[in-house]
Amino acid sequence: MGRFKQLLPWGNSTVIRTVVDNLHEAGASPVLCVTGHRADEVAAALEGSPALPLPNPHYVASEMLTSYQAGIAALDNSQFSGSLLALADQPHIPVDVIRQVIEQARNAPDRVVIPSHQMRRGHPIYLPRGLWGELLALPTDASLRDLLNRHSAEIVYVDVDTDAIRRDMDEWAEYERLRGEFNG
Repeated sequence: MGRFKQLLPWGNSTVIRTVVDNLHEAGASPVLCVTGHRADEVAAALEGSPALPLPNPHYVASEMLTSYQAGIAALDNSQFSGSLLALADQPHIPVDVIRQVIEQARNAPDRVVIPSHQMRRGHPIYLPRGLWGELLALPTDASLRDLLNRHSAEIVYVDVDTDAIRRDMDEWAEYERLRGEFNG
């Protein structure tokens, strides 16, 4: 993209702060924000938010896997039955969609829960505690998709009315387009 997307403006805030606020408003708690590149700046942008910044010293080793692993490792000794995995570049996902995923996870805490729009899956993804060890054991050249494909029979899909769950911002034009559609 050429710019650090987590700190780009979004409404009256930043992309990352909006993601955190949306997760919190939907009922996710605690909200761990795994940081990598420019971690201090992200932590500063999250001051006063419900997020707990969590540095990932291995963020360079893989695209997102080590960030997922850092977050899950931080929760490993907790009482939680699962975790919601959300992306830092999706401030446009409606709070109601996140609530739907959380509600389905409460109804099926031992199953993977994924939002789906027109038969295509997106984020945030609920990963049950029973799969945390397997996620933590994935090599850095693997991905979350590898784990999900191995457990496809354990997935519960939540049909949603928006394609926001599948869209992120990897290019400047995508950021501008999403901002125009969802931030207006």
